[in-house]
Amino acid sequence: MWTKKDRVLAVLNGELADRPPVSAWRHFVDKEHSGSALFVEAMLDWHHTYDWDYVKLQPRASYYEEAWGGVFDFDNYEGVLPKCVKGPIGCAEDLEKITVLPGDHGPFAEQIETVKAIQEGVTDGAPIFQTMMCPTSILQKLCAVNPIGRYRAASRDDLMVTLMHEQPDLVHRTLKNITDTMAAYSQKMIDNGLFGVFYGATGLSRSTYLTKEEWEEFVKPYDLMLMEVLKPCKIMVHACGLEVNPEYFAHYPIDILHWPESATGNPSLDSAPLWLDKSITPMGGCDERLFGQHKAEEIGAATRHTLKRMKEIPFILAPDCSLALNTYDDELRAFIAAAHE
Repeated sequence: MWTKKDRVLAVLNGELADRPPVSAWRHFVDKEHSGSALFVEAMLDWHHTYDWDYVKLQPRASYYEEAWGGVFDFDNYEGVLPKCVKGPIGCAEDLEKITVLPGDHGPFAEQIETVKAIQEGVTDGAPIFQTMMCPTSILQKLCAVNPIGRYRAASRDDLMVTLMHEQPDLVHRTLKNITDTMAAYSQKMIDNGLFGVFYGATGLSRSTYLTKEEWEEFVKPYDLMLMEVLKPCKIMVHACGLEVNPEYFAHYPIDILHWPESATGNPSLDSAPLWLDKSITPMGGCDERLFGQHKAEEIGAATRHTLKRMKEIPFILAPDCSLALNTYDDELRAFIAAAHE
Protein backbone atom coordinates (compact mmCIF):
# COMPACT_ATOMS: atom_id res chain seq x y z
CA MET A 1 0.00 0.00 0.00
CA TRP A 2 1.57 3.27 -1.14
CA THR A 3 1.42 6.23 1.24
CA LYS A 4 1.41 9.75 -0.16
CA LYS A 5 4.89 10.43 1.17
CA ASP A 6 6.19 7.13 -0.25
CA ARG A 7 4.78 8.06 -3.66
CA VAL A 8 6.50 11.47 -3.64
CA LEU A 9 9.81 10.12 -2.34
CA ALA A 10 9.84 7.35 -4.94
CA VAL A 11 9.69 9.71 -7.90
CA LEU A 12 12.21 12.02 -6.24
CA ASN A 13 14.53 9.01 -6.14
CA GLY A 14 14.03 8.45 -9.86
CA GLU A 15 11.72 5.47 -9.37
CA LEU A 16 8.26 4.78 -10.75
CA ALA A 17 5.53 4.67 -8.10
CA ASP A 18 2.11 3.03 -8.42
CA ARG A 19 1.16 6.30 -10.15
CA PRO A 20 2.59 9.83 -10.25
CA PRO A 21 1.80 11.98 -7.20
CA VAL A 22 -0.77 14.66 -8.05
CA SER A 23 -1.88 18.00 -6.64
CA ALA A 24 -3.06 21.45 -7.68
CA TRP A 25 -3.31 24.86 -6.05
CA ARG A 26 -5.11 28.18 -6.26
CA HIS A 27 -5.45 31.42 -4.32
CA PHE A 28 -8.17 31.98 -1.72
CA VAL A 29 -8.26 35.76 -1.90
CA ASP A 30 -11.03 36.14 0.69
CA LYS A 31 -9.18 34.10 3.32
CA GLU A 32 -5.49 34.85 2.85
CA HIS A 33 -5.01 38.24 4.51
CA SER A 34 -6.76 38.26 7.90
CA GLY A 35 -4.35 36.27 10.02
CA SER A 36 -3.43 32.62 9.62
CA ALA A 37 -6.60 30.90 10.93
CA LEU A 38 -8.84 31.52 7.89
CA PHE A 39 -6.07 30.64 5.45
CA VAL A 40 -5.22 27.44 7.32
CA GLU A 41 -8.89 26.46 7.23
CA ALA A 42 -9.07 27.11 3.46
CA MET A 43 -5.92 25.13 2.70
CA LEU A 44 -6.92 22.16 4.85
CA ASP A 45 -10.39 22.09 3.33
CA TRP A 46 -8.85 22.16 -0.18
CA HIS A 47 -6.51 19.32 0.71
CA HIS A 48 -9.06 17.09 2.41
CA THR A 49 -11.79 17.70 -0.18
CA TYR A 50 -9.61 16.55 -3.09
CA ASP A 51 -7.26 14.17 -1.25
CA TRP A 52 -4.11 15.53 -2.90
CA ASP A 53 -0.82 13.62 -2.66
CA TYR A 54 1.13 16.73 -1.62
CA VAL A 55 0.19 20.16 -0.31
CA LYS A 56 1.46 23.24 -2.11
CA LEU A 57 0.59 26.24 0.05
CA GLN A 58 -0.65 29.36 -1.76
CA PRO A 59 -0.18 32.32 0.61
CA ARG A 60 -1.00 35.85 -0.44
CA ALA A 61 1.48 37.17 -2.97
CA SER A 62 2.11 40.41 -1.06
CA TYR A 63 3.60 39.15 2.18
CA TYR A 64 7.19 39.88 1.13
CA GLU A 65 6.48 43.52 0.36
CA GLU A 66 4.54 43.85 3.61
CA ALA A 67 7.64 42.76 5.54
CA TRP A 68 9.55 45.76 4.15
CA GLY A 69 6.70 48.26 4.58
CA GLY A 70 4.50 47.72 1.55
CA VAL A 71 0.86 48.70 1.99
CA PHE A 72 -2.03 46.93 0.22
CA ASP A 73 -5.77 47.31 -0.19
CA PHE A 74 -7.19 43.85 0.50
CA ASP A 75 -10.67 45.03 -0.44
CA ASN A 76 -9.46 45.67 -3.98
CA TYR A 77 -7.85 42.75 -5.78
CA GLU A 78 -6.54 42.83 -9.32
CA GLY A 79 -6.89 39.15 -10.17
CA VAL A 80 -5.02 37.34 -7.39
CA LEU A 81 -2.97 40.39 -6.35
CA PRO A 82 -4.21 42.90 -3.78
CA LYS A 83 -3.88 46.47 -5.02
CA CYS A 84 -0.57 48.02 -4.01
CA VAL A 85 -1.17 51.32 -2.20
CA LYS A 86 2.50 51.96 -1.45
CA GLY A 87 5.46 49.99 -2.75
CA PRO A 88 8.65 49.96 -0.66
CA ILE A 89 10.90 50.98 -3.57
CA GLY A 90 10.09 53.93 -5.83
CA CYS A 91 13.61 55.15 -6.63
CA ALA A 92 17.26 54.24 -6.16
CA GLU A 93 17.45 55.88 -2.71
CA ASP A 94 14.74 53.52 -1.42
CA LEU A 95 17.04 50.53 -1.96
CA GLU A 96 18.87 51.62 1.20
CA LYS A 97 15.69 50.90 3.19
CA ILE A 98 15.75 47.20 2.30
CA THR A 99 17.74 45.98 5.27
CA VAL A 100 18.18 42.46 6.64
CA LEU A 101 15.14 41.43 8.70
CA PRO A 102 14.79 38.67 11.31
CA GLY A 103 13.38 35.42 9.94
CA ASP A 104 10.31 35.76 12.16
CA HIS A 105 9.62 39.42 11.41
CA GLY A 106 5.96 40.40 10.89
CA PRO A 107 4.44 38.50 7.96
CA PHE A 108 7.17 35.85 8.16
CA ALA A 109 6.06 34.97 11.71
CA GLU A 110 2.50 34.63 10.43
CA GLN A 111 3.65 32.25 7.69
CA ILE A 112 5.67 30.16 10.16
CA GLU A 113 2.56 29.88 12.34
CA THR A 114 0.53 28.93 9.25
CA VAL A 115 2.94 26.16 8.24
CA LYS A 116 2.90 24.73 11.78
CA ALA A 117 -0.90 24.67 11.84
CA ILE A 118 -1.15 23.02 8.43
CA GLN A 119 1.45 20.42 9.39
CA GLU A 120 -0.74 19.55 12.37
CA GLY A 121 -3.92 19.55 10.28
CA VAL A 122 -2.65 17.35 7.45
CA THR A 123 -3.10 13.95 9.07
CA ASP A 124 -2.56 11.73 6.01
CA GLY A 125 1.20 12.21 5.76
CA ALA A 126 1.06 14.30 2.57
CA PRO A 127 4.29 16.28 2.11
CA ILE A 128 3.92 20.04 2.53
CA PHE A 129 5.63 22.63 0.33
CA GLN A 130 5.60 26.28 1.40
CA THR A 131 5.72 28.85 -1.39
CA MET A 132 8.74 31.15 -1.43
CA MET A 133 9.75 33.62 -4.13
CA CYS A 134 13.38 33.87 -5.23
CA PRO A 135 15.25 36.99 -4.01
CA THR A 136 15.15 38.74 -7.40
CA SER A 137 11.42 38.11 -7.74
CA ILE A 138 11.00 39.69 -4.31
CA LEU A 139 13.02 42.72 -5.44
CA GLN A 140 10.75 42.97 -8.48
CA LYS A 141 7.72 43.00 -6.21
CA LEU A 142 9.33 45.52 -3.84
CA CYS A 143 9.68 47.80 -6.89
CA ALA A 144 5.89 47.44 -7.37
CA VAL A 145 6.47 45.69 -10.69
CA ASN A 146 3.61 43.31 -11.47
CA PRO A 147 4.93 39.77 -11.92
CA ILE A 148 5.62 38.93 -15.54
CA GLY A 149 2.41 37.52 -16.99
CA ARG A 150 2.37 33.83 -17.73
CA TYR A 151 1.17 34.12 -21.31
CA ARG A 152 1.59 37.78 -22.21
CA ALA A 153 4.66 39.52 -23.54
CA ALA A 154 7.19 40.63 -20.95
CA SER A 155 8.33 44.24 -20.81
CA ARG A 156 11.81 45.33 -19.77
CA ASP A 157 10.59 48.87 -19.19
CA ASP A 158 10.32 48.66 -15.40
CA LEU A 159 11.99 50.06 -12.31
CA MET A 160 13.93 46.93 -11.35
CA VAL A 161 15.62 46.53 -14.75
CA THR A 162 16.39 50.27 -14.78
CA LEU A 163 18.02 50.06 -11.34
CA MET A 164 20.06 47.03 -12.38
CA HIS A 165 21.67 49.15 -15.07
CA GLU A 166 21.90 52.47 -13.23
CA GLN A 167 22.77 51.26 -9.73
CA PRO A 168 24.16 47.72 -10.03
CA ASP A 169 26.21 47.81 -6.81
CA LEU A 170 23.25 49.04 -4.80
CA VAL A 171 21.00 46.42 -6.38
CA HIS A 172 23.49 43.68 -5.46
CA ARG A 173 23.61 44.91 -1.87
CA THR A 174 19.81 44.93 -1.73
CA LEU A 175 19.59 41.43 -3.19
CA LYS A 176 22.05 40.18 -0.57
CA ASN A 177 19.92 41.72 2.21
CA ILE A 178 16.79 40.07 0.79
CA THR A 179 18.62 36.74 0.47
CA ASP A 180 19.90 36.90 4.06
CA THR A 181 16.39 37.66 5.28
CA MET A 182 14.86 34.79 3.32
CA ALA A 183 17.62 32.49 4.56
CA ALA A 184 16.75 33.31 8.17
CA TYR A 185 13.05 32.76 7.42
CA SER A 186 13.84 29.48 5.67
CA GLN A 187 15.85 28.26 8.64
CA LYS A 188 12.89 28.90 10.94
CA MET A 189 10.65 26.73 8.74
CA ILE A 190 13.28 24.01 8.37
CA ASP A 191 13.67 23.93 12.16
CA ASN A 192 9.94 23.23 12.32
CA GLY A 193 10.27 20.21 10.03
CA LEU A 194 9.07 21.63 6.70
CA PHE A 195 9.23 18.98 3.96
CA GLY A 196 9.86 21.33 1.04
CA VAL A 197 9.56 24.72 -0.63
CA PHE A 198 7.89 25.72 -3.87
CA TYR A 199 10.56 28.14 -5.04
CA GLY A 200 9.05 30.71 -7.38
CA ALA A 201 11.61 31.68 -10.01
CA THR A 202 8.60 33.26 -11.79
CA GLY A 203 9.41 34.61 -15.26
CA LEU A 204 12.83 36.12 -14.66
CA SER A 205 14.45 33.62 -17.03
CA ARG A 206 12.15 34.48 -19.93
CA SER A 207 14.03 35.25 -23.14
CA THR A 208 12.06 38.48 -23.58
CA TYR A 209 12.78 39.81 -20.09
CA LEU A 210 16.26 39.62 -18.57
CA THR A 211 19.14 38.74 -20.87
CA LYS A 212 21.07 35.57 -20.01
CA GLU A 213 23.94 37.78 -18.80
CA GLU A 214 21.60 39.79 -16.54
CA TRP A 215 20.08 36.60 -15.18
CA GLU A 216 23.54 35.18 -14.49
CA GLU A 217 24.52 38.36 -12.62
CA PHE A 218 21.36 39.35 -10.76
CA VAL A 219 19.41 36.11 -10.26
CA LYS A 220 21.48 32.92 -10.20
CA PRO A 221 24.02 33.86 -7.47
CA TYR A 222 21.25 34.69 -4.99
CA ASP A 223 19.32 31.54 -5.86
CA LEU A 224 22.37 29.47 -5.08
CA MET A 225 23.03 31.30 -1.80
CA LEU A 226 19.48 30.69 -0.61
CA MET A 227 19.40 27.10 -1.83
CA GLU A 228 22.47 26.35 0.27
CA VAL A 229 20.34 27.12 3.35
CA LEU A 230 17.30 25.31 1.95
CA LYS A 231 19.25 22.07 1.35
CA PRO A 232 17.74 20.16 4.31
CA CYS A 233 14.31 20.28 2.64
CA LYS A 234 13.14 19.43 -0.87
CA ILE A 235 13.34 22.30 -3.37
CA MET A 236 10.69 22.55 -6.08
CA VAL A 237 11.56 25.31 -8.58
CA HIS A 238 8.77 26.88 -10.63
CA ALA A 239 9.69 28.75 -13.82
CA CYS A 240 6.69 30.56 -15.26
CA GLY A 241 5.66 31.88 -18.66
CA LEU A 242 6.48 31.90 -22.35
CA GLU A 243 10.03 31.06 -23.46
CA VAL A 244 11.04 30.64 -19.82
CA ASN A 245 14.19 28.60 -20.50
CA PRO A 246 13.76 25.85 -17.89
CA GLU A 247 17.14 24.62 -19.12
CA TYR A 248 18.70 27.42 -17.01
CA PHE A 249 17.79 25.33 -13.96
CA ALA A 250 18.76 21.93 -15.38
CA HIS A 251 21.76 21.56 -13.09
CA TYR A 252 20.63 23.61 -10.09
CA PRO A 253 20.96 21.93 -6.64
CA ILE A 254 17.22 21.20 -6.56
CA ASP A 255 14.90 18.21 -6.41
CA ILE A 256 12.01 19.18 -8.70
CA LEU A 257 11.63 21.45 -11.75
CA HIS A 258 8.16 22.67 -12.70
CA TRP A 259 7.59 24.57 -15.95
CA PRO A 260 4.65 25.18 -18.32
CA GLU A 261 5.14 22.94 -21.33
CA SER A 262 1.84 24.39 -22.61
CA ALA A 263 3.41 27.85 -23.05
CA THR A 264 5.04 28.83 -26.34
CA GLY A 265 8.77 28.23 -26.59
CA ASN A 266 9.08 25.73 -23.73
CA PRO A 267 10.25 22.09 -23.99
CA SER A 268 7.78 19.26 -23.49
CA LEU A 269 7.68 17.42 -20.19
CA ASP A 270 8.67 14.12 -21.80
CA SER A 271 11.85 15.73 -23.23
CA ALA A 272 13.24 16.08 -19.68
CA PRO A 273 15.53 13.01 -19.85
CA LEU A 274 17.38 14.67 -22.75
CA TRP A 275 18.44 17.80 -20.85
CA LEU A 276 17.44 17.68 -17.17
CA ASP A 277 19.90 16.41 -14.57
CA LYS A 278 18.94 12.87 -13.55
CA SER A 279 18.70 13.92 -9.91
CA ILE A 280 15.90 16.41 -10.72
CA THR A 281 12.28 15.27 -11.11
CA PRO A 282 10.18 16.99 -13.79
CA MET A 283 6.76 18.33 -12.80
CA GLY A 284 3.69 19.56 -14.70
CA GLY A 285 1.48 18.05 -17.34
CA CYS A 286 -1.86 19.91 -17.58
CA ASP A 287 -2.50 23.38 -19.00
CA GLU A 288 -4.04 25.34 -16.12
CA ARG A 289 -5.87 27.59 -18.61
CA LEU A 290 -8.37 24.78 -19.18
CA PHE A 291 -9.72 25.20 -15.65
CA GLY A 292 -12.55 27.62 -14.91
CA GLN A 293 -14.07 27.12 -18.38
CA HIS A 294 -16.31 24.08 -17.89
CA LYS A 295 -13.74 21.90 -19.69
CA ALA A 296 -13.71 18.85 -17.44
CA GLU A 297 -13.64 16.46 -20.40
CA GLU A 298 -10.66 18.23 -21.99
CA ILE A 299 -8.83 18.30 -18.67
CA GLY A 300 -9.28 14.56 -18.25
CA ALA A 301 -8.10 13.90 -21.81
CA ALA A 302 -5.05 16.16 -21.43
CA THR A 303 -4.10 14.46 -18.18
CA ARG A 304 -4.41 10.98 -19.68
CA HIS A 305 -2.28 12.10 -22.64
CA THR A 306 0.45 13.28 -20.26
CA LEU A 307 0.34 10.03 -18.29
CA LYS A 308 0.73 8.07 -21.51
CA ARG A 309 3.73 10.16 -22.62
CA MET A 310 5.33 9.95 -19.19
CA LYS A 311 4.60 6.25 -18.56
CA GLU A 312 8.27 5.33 -18.12
CA ILE A 313 9.48 8.65 -16.67
CA PRO A 314 9.13 9.37 -12.92
CA PHE A 315 7.41 12.76 -12.56
CA ILE A 316 5.01 14.80 -10.45
CA LEU A 317 1.65 15.60 -12.00
CA ALA A 318 0.36 19.16 -11.63
CA PRO A 319 -1.24 21.97 -13.59
CA ASP A 320 1.31 24.20 -15.31
CA CYS A 321 0.57 27.03 -12.87
CA SER A 322 -1.96 28.24 -10.30
CA LEU A 323 -5.60 27.48 -11.10
CA ALA A 324 -8.27 30.08 -11.79
CA LEU A 325 -10.29 31.39 -8.86
CA ASN A 326 -13.46 30.10 -10.53
CA THR A 327 -12.18 26.55 -11.06
CA TYR A 328 -15.10 24.12 -10.94
CA ASP A 329 -15.43 21.01 -8.84
CA ASP A 330 -16.12 18.74 -11.83
CA GLU A 331 -12.90 19.95 -13.49
CA LEU A 332 -10.87 19.02 -10.42
CA ARG A 333 -12.64 15.66 -10.18
CA ALA A 334 -11.86 14.95 -13.84
CA PHE A 335 -8.19 15.82 -13.28
CA ILE A 336 -7.96 13.56 -10.23
CA ALA A 337 -9.90 10.69 -11.83
CA ALA A 338 -7.58 10.66 -14.84
CA ALA A 339 -4.54 10.80 -12.55
CA HIS A 340 -5.77 7.80 -10.56
CA GLU A 341 -6.63 5.60 -13.53
